[in-house]
Amino acid sequence: MIRKNNIKICIINLMKKINILFFAVILFLSSCVSTSKTKLIPRNEILDLEKTAKNPYKQILVQWKNYSYTDYNKVNRLEKDPNTLTPQEVDDDDYIKFKKRVIEKFKESNMYDETNGTGTVKIILLTYGRWNYSELFSTFLVDTGYILILPASLKVTYRMFVTAEQNDKEYKFEKTGEVKTTFHLLLFPFYPISTFSGKEKYVIDNMLYETLIDLSKR
Repeated sequence: MIRKNNIKICIINLMKKINILFFAVILFLSSCVSTSKTKLIPRNEILDLEKTAKNPYKQILVQWKNYSYTDYNKVNRLEKDPNTLTPQEVDDDDYIKFKKRVIEKFKESNMYDETNGTGTVKIILLTYGRWNYSELFSTFLVDTGYILILPASLKVTYRMFVTAEQNDKEYKFEKTGEVKTTFHLLLFPFYPISTFSGKEKYVIDNMLYETLIDLSKR
């Protein structure tokens, strides 16, 4: 009987520890706020895109590669030479969403017509230090144990390289953006209105609008 009681007590204590750990994880995931840094596009310029006559493109090629946060972390800790870093393709889900977004923006702006358009646009998105939560738990959280006491931040840089070919002319340009995410216990109430994914979407959209405005003026 005593042994059974001891087992029950052990189970209860284990459950308590699991609940505490679960709460700590949820608290960490929700105690962050992301801010964006990108060129501000006036709304009237975005609306004018739909009204201005343009020569739509026939083909849009898209690629997205990322220098992972894990690699950047190893460089900062002098465990890896930055010259040896190689960007990797993002996962299929992110790529599909990005390509869909590019196509939608070009269609909305009358800059893409698969049937009657001419020329090709190639868009390469390169990100530096883009992270996921599994990387944070194996690197950032381990190295930054004070994270819920003192604020700590991560920065992701976005570079969009555009090459447009139409009517025997070629245009090349680059757009940039940044998302900074700060982790701290007191930021918990602000998390729902300023998530990393939301700010990333905003930055990418702005770079696409910049691209469309530039192309519309060619």
